[in-house]
Amino acid sequence: MHDPLSKGNLLNLTEAELDRPIYRIMPERFVISLFVDRTNVLSQVHNWKDKFENFQLNLGGRLNGESFGYGFRSDFVGQCWTRENLSEAMWGIYANDPNARFLRIRSTPRKVLAALVAAHPAMPQDTCFIGKVQYKREHELRTYVQNGGHLELSSQRFASHLLLKRSAFKHESEVRLLYFGDSKSYDANGLYRYVVDPHAMITQIMADPNRDRGTWDADKVVLQQKTGFTGEIKRSKIYDPPDWNIPIFRS
Repeated sequence: MHDPLSKGNLLNLTEAELDRPIYRIMPERFVISLFVDRTNVLSQVHNWKDKFENFQLNLGGRLNGESFGYGFRSDFVGQCWTRENLSEAMWGIYANDPNARFLRIRSTPRKVLAALVAAHPAMPQDTCFIGKVQYKREHELRTYVQNGGHLELSSQRFASHLLLKRSAFKHESEVRLLYFGDSKSYDANGLYRYVVDPHAMITQIMADPNRDRGTWDADKVVLQQKTGFTGEIKRSKIYDPPDWNIPIFRS
């Protein structure tokens, strides 16, 4: 099998960062589906919230005076993770309904890339990527698109441009899993599913901080039963009041 850690598959990541935790917050039903169906789901870029995404492929270009478009501009799908483990902002963005249930899964860049490569062993060096997002000012992104007037047609180049975002999103500290496939194989919602072993890919499950602490022990048992996950399942305590001893004063 192709080595999933070859240089071409890794973008903006150091060797040390490959085994550092990354996190993804999802509706609880999606996490349960990941374990029950043993499939991971990637989404076409146009589904992502920031409509500035995929700017290079959407723009096309002009070559020798003739305008052109990229026929494969819809072929990339991806999945967004974060390196932030104690960010209230991430819970606020991705688990913003206190009446709904969310889970945060933990993995590493090495594990999620290895799972993608295992499902696509034929040409992973040209199709499977993972990388750390770089945050730039808008004028820097315009300069990147021009590429010094050089037209570079490589999947690695286009994967790299999907790792560029405006500085306003820097708080997300993203890592992105990217697959360059065929849009004809995606469903009507622009979703692409592939087989994974979730027990090998996921190292922890954490429940959202809006849950009732009084029912958490029972909720945890249900989660274990539904996912079959034998690893650590925790509840975020980010909104909990301090569990401190009463201060003692002297007059």
